[in-house]
Amino acid sequence: MKLLVVRMSSIGDVLLTTPLLRCLKQQLPGVEVHYLTKSGMASLVETNPHVDKVHILQESMSATVKMLRAEHFDFVADLHNVPRSRRLRRRLHVRWKSYRKNTLAKWLQIITKRAPKKGRHVVERYFDAVRPLGVHPDDKGLECYLPSSMDVAAFANSTIGKSKVADLTAQPYVVIACGAQHATKRIPPDKLQFLASTIKKPILLLGDKGDAERIRQRELHFQPHVHNLCGKTTLMQTAALVRTAAVVVTPDTGIMHLAAAFQVPTIALWGATDPAFGFSAYHTLHADCVSDSCWCHPCSRTGGERCPLGHYNCMNHQKWQQICQTVDRMVSAKTPQTSATEK
Repeated sequence: MKLLVVRMSSIGDVLLTTPLLRCLKQQLPGVEVHYLTKSGMASLVETNPHVDKVHILQESMSATVKMLRAEHFDFVADLHNVPRSRRLRRRLHVRWKSYRKNTLAKWLQIITKRAPKKGRHVVERYFDAVRPLGVHPDDKGLECYLPSSMDVAAFANSTIGKSKVADLTAQPYVVIACGAQHATKRIPPDKLQFLASTIKKPILLLGDKGDAERIRQRELHFQPHVHNLCGKTTLMQTAALVRTAAVVVTPDTGIMHLAAAFQVPTIALWGATDPAFGFSAYHTLHADCVSDSCWCHPCSRTGGERCPLGHYNCMNHQKWQQICQTVDRMVSAKTPQTSATEK
């Protein structure tokens, strides 16, 4: 059987498909698994041993369809289930199945502020798309495979900007994810400054160029034990730094799922969204931090560009001092790593 998995974005969502990829290979003898995604996400699956071939989404639908039709697939598992992926699967004229996005349940939680009594993680819901093939979850976690050029020793000898990776990772360190795609999921700048100044262990700040610019605009200044790497790392370098972190502090973003893929203890800070939506850190040690004094949480399925009420209490009223103390304890309990085993 030749099967196409469709998940075009984003970092976390692609990582959340990896249990399904593993189970396809393990439970369907002889299956050939192909994966369609955007170019920026390709590195997350190119080295995955459960994927035989990665296809990059083209600029036009016609070009993408032409490329995929040449493969003569037997089945399409649509794990994106958006208008574009629906048009694509119809035009391929092969058997397909998708999964339910639970949009109504999310909106009911947003309106009523009551979490569902029982909900399924999105990883488990993804398996609805392959259940007709007899594939089921194996109750194991996410996976992220780095290229051989980024094994622990080789990566330690590389540099990021003007910093040697060996120096950045010499002691047990904390990764703080500075940003997220949507503003109402990000750590506020003043709270980022508080974390960086209060946590006494080595800290690596990770994020994209937008995060670097926001830090510059707010004129945030950090102590020597804090290394601002925002905008300086590739996706694979970010993954490699998360891989050997002692603990990761992150909002609802892709770095949370990278940490889960490497089984790194995680403190997840929830702003506009909520872990009950089914996107919490999967099968790994983690703590979900939700402000218990914010009556308006959650307010969005995916986050937005501004707080609807203007106060952003879901993040501002987190227990920041307690979070810092927990991080310090977790890092102190972590013994220095002299080696690591890659997945």
